[in-house]
Amino acid sequence: MQPWLPWVVFPLVGALIGWATNWLAVKMLFRPHQPLGVGPLKIQGVVPRRHEALAESIADTVQEELISAEDIAQLVQKLATSDAVRTRLKGRIDQLIEDQIQSFGPMVAAFLPNDLVDKIRNRIEVEVFSFVEELGTDLQGTLGEQLDLKQKVRDRILAFELDQMERLVLRVARKELRHIEFLGGVLGFIIGLVEAGLLSVWSG
Repeated sequence: MQPWLPWVVFPLVGALIGWATNWLAVKMLFRPHQPLGVGPLKIQGVVPRRHEALAESIADTVQEELISAEDIAQLVQKLATSDAVRTRLKGRIDQLIEDQIQSFGPMVAAFLPNDLVDKIRNRIEVEVFSFVEELGTDLQGTLGEQLDLKQKVRDRILAFELDQMERLVLRVARKELRHIEFLGGVLGFIIGLVEAGLLSVWSG
């Protein structure tokens, strides 16, 4: 055997095996979708096999670390009493009052004191803003009690088709997965060099 042959063959074979092993490992994240085999000797992709557990884990993370039903309820209450909502309501109230006064006819409108109109407008605004604030509080309580965010996230993930989930993961992490495959080839190449070196030492 040519002394240089192991230095070529071993690294190339090692690189091929390392790349193929990692490529297969990446593929087996999702494939096969359905169990293949007989009896206890069955194989199935990690994600399909752990679909429900993954959905449960992701739902827990979303609710505990990202956003909870209480957070959404507080957001609803905050929006209901925000300056933007108040400004929009105030503009709508002003327009309604103006339209109502004009409907009385120009004579009546001309004799209505401005301070009386302002008092009516202010009173309506107070009542409307108070109602909206109470509504926001009621909605907050209702959402906090009835919105099961964890269950909704879990159901949404379980409703994902495995092909759809696979495409989503590959679209997001394709570069990282390619790096894993490449790293397998590099490590296999290095191991092949080490084996060739050990063979050379033993042969010598």
